[in-house]
Amino acid sequence: MHSHLHRSQIISTLVILVLAAISSLLGVFRPGHYQAAPELVESYQVQDITILVVGIPVVAAGLRYAVRNSPRGRIVWLGGLAYMTYMWFSISIQIPFNELFLVYIVLAGLSLFTFVSGLVTTDVNTIHQALGGRINPSLYSGALAVIGVGLATLWLSDIVPPLLSGTTPPLIEEAGPQAMASHVIDLGIVVPSIIVAAAWLYQERPWGYVFAGVVLVLGATLAAPIGVMTLVLMAGETVSISPIAALFTFLPIVVSALLAVTYLYSMEGQTHLPPDGDGRQSA
Repeated sequence: MHSHLHRSQIISTLVILVLAAISSLLGVFRPGHYQAAPELVESYQVQDITILVVGIPVVAAGLRYAVRNSPRGRIVWLGGLAYMTYMWFSISIQIPFNELFLVYIVLAGLSLFTFVSGLVTTDVNTIHQALGGRINPSLYSGALAVIGVGLATLWLSDIVPPLLSGTTPPLIEEAGPQAMASHVIDLGIVVPSIIVAAAWLYQERPWGYVFAGVVLVLGATLAAPIGVMTLVLMAGETVSISPIAALFTFLPIVVSALLAVTYLYSMEGQTHLPPDGDGRQSA
């Protein structure tokens, strides 16, 4: 398996960067772009700003070094694409319909398929070798398991009580059904991915090292938008967020950010993948 990026992966990543920049700039500077309550408009614009100052630079930096066959760059690139997939699917669901609706869908789909393409062409053995003996798999897998269970518990606490009482979650009453987009994506995709990464890393499977790195970079990249949006919503009156919910929102992303830094730092000294390698490894 060739470990270097394919031309199509490079082109699709560049298209994502350009479209994301245009969409986010319009969201920030175009008057009346979002038709919603003022507090929600502020949260949407926070998403745009963090995509501009965090998401795009992370993907661009990852692409730059992944092109040079850097294992660390590959993990950052994949984590950045996972972030773009998460954000643009969320935006496609959450944002009230506007002229850029199809652009949001293109960004979501292109981010997803570029991420999958990059993941299946990754030389997992080289990533494993770059990290083997440099990290404590039990420590990282345990932290990931706690993050996954904590995130699931947080969102289920919003869902299960209303289901048992036959009522509507307060978040839907305050901000509409689209406000549950994060619950759907996190419980359906993110939490299972975290748990799988934790289990495989604990077993020291090569794919576990890749998945753990991607999940940690995703969490670190999401730290800024989720943190700032939570503060904006807490400061407003449209959506109610309890201090406990805020704490368990901030804690996992802060821990993910710290773990991502140490995880990537542990790859120091392993700068380039070999030109060719057999990255096929059973899960």
